[in-house]
Amino acid sequence: MSLLLVERGFPWATLLDNYIGSGLLMALVVFVNHHPDPRWWWRPAVGAGFCGGFTTYSAFAVKVDEYMRAHNYLGATLYMAASVAGTYVIVVFVNKVMTKRVSR
Repeated sequence: MSLLLVERGFPWATLLDNYIGSGLLMALVVFVNHHPDPRWWWRPAVGAGFCGGFTTYSAFAVKVDEYMRAHNYLGATLYMAASVAGTYVIVVFVNKVMTKRVSR
């Protein structure tokens, strides 16, 4: 992702990775809740394995730390707010859309 997005001060690639990974994880949760499967092994492999490896919350923490050490409190606050609020909006949206689709 960082090769596709040139970051000039704001960590857009990390933010996008976390948005996409959170949306995928929510889609997986909704799917699993509506389609019980006795072969449970793939759920943690996809959820924690793929989505956990895809998202970069450690990079999020490092960037917030960099902002704080540089006394860029506004940048840190904006990045944290964008991460938390954006992820929340995406998770709620994916939940609503997926729930409608799998309930048909």
